[in-house]
Amino acid sequence: MATKKLKTLAMTAPTMPSFPADKFDVFKNAVLSELQQRKNIHDGKWGIDRLVWLVDSGLREKVWLQLERVWQAQEDRDDVKLDKAVKGMCKAYQAMEDWAAANGVSELPDLGQIEHQRDDGTVFVIVPDERAKSLYCQQWPGTTDRDVWTAAEIAIILAKQAGGHLSDIKRLWPESKLVAVGGPSGFDDMVNDLDMVTPSKQPKLFDTKAFKGAK
Repeated sequence: MATKKLKTLAMTAPTMPSFPADKFDVFKNAVLSELQQRKNIHDGKWGIDRLVWLVDSGLREKVWLQLERVWQAQEDRDDVKLDKAVKGMCKAYQAMEDWAAANGVSELPDLGQIEHQRDDGTVFVIVPDERAKSLYCQQWPGTTDRDVWTAAEIAIILAKQAGGHLSDIKRLWPESKLVAVGGPSGFDDMVNDLDMVTPSKQPKLFDTKAFKGAK
């Protein structure tokens, strides 16, 4: 199966393979775990994919080309190339951090933000208030890869969903989890295994005529 190519530093999360497993898939997930750990350390200190937008264009191009090598090695199912590409990508994170230190770029300040990178590489961010949002946005001049919301804005949106009952559910079941159901169009994407048109051929278990006579 083709590996999804992204235009950001996001990567498909490595998983523990099912056994019996393909030899390359085992190797791939093992080395990608190393890269994911390096990215997590980088993102936790500097912000998700922040430095790649702040470094000079020459370094940015090298970082993106190195990430493409990681992608291409997976497409080619070449374990030697993938090993080299992952090691090179780890060095790319270090190169960006060295550039930041040399150019006076500070680490991402703690504004109480919560960052989450979606599957498409864009970043969903929640901050405590408008002041924090303003300060946070100053860390990413000119980029459009993230949407930043205050806690108050999220509360307004939730209050308008499901008749406002989502908050009631969360108060009753604090550990409940909201998940997407079905495909892009929701329940319509589910296979309908109930035939509502063709008369059932199953034997009747309840005699409706006898029930009417019992009235």
